[in-house]
Amino acid sequence: MSNSTTTKQSAPASTPGAGQRTSLWAGSSPPAPNAKGLILGTLITVVSLLILVALGQATGKLLMIAPLAATAMIICASPGLPPAQPRGVLLGQLGSAIVGFVGAGLFGHSLWVAAVAAGVSVGVMGLLRAIHAPAAATAALVVVQHPAEGKFLALLAIGSVLLILVGLIASRIGAIGKYPTYWW
Repeated sequence: MSNSTTTKQSAPASTPGAGQRTSLWAGSSPPAPNAKGLILGTLITVVSLLILVALGQATGKLLMIAPLAATAMIICASPGLPPAQPRGVLLGQLGSAIVGFVGAGLFGHSLWVAAVAAGVSVGVMGLLRAIHAPAAATAALVVVQHPAEGKFLALLAIGSVLLILVGLIASRIGAIGKYPTYWW
């Protein structure tokens, strides 16, 4: 016996009965992606990040930050999901950055504060109806790297808008699914 959880085989349409346990690992993996969609989504993600790098190099400003790399992936690989929509991207990123700045201003620049800021940003995004997972990382990044507030918020907004525009163009040329499904 390897553990105390047992799995009983039953017909797929039935539900566990009294006294029957299901494994925590039961279920199936997601379906295999469409090869064309996977290739195009990957390509558009790479292009969008290269655009951030190129514009950052041209202006001497850092636009390609880790949370925006995750944002690019969400927009290009899952364009129909709520976290990919412009509202989630913009309000989620900017709101979370502000949470990071406030946390750092009140409590300093430590990993403890970064962890709390990332967690609190989830609540702020919920209140804004703009859940965007990469933005929690933005809150933590702000606390540990302490960038200049105005400059960082402006660059974050520019980077977010650029990714939204790449998603919009990619959708219009058929490289990714419909994007956005709603603007605000």
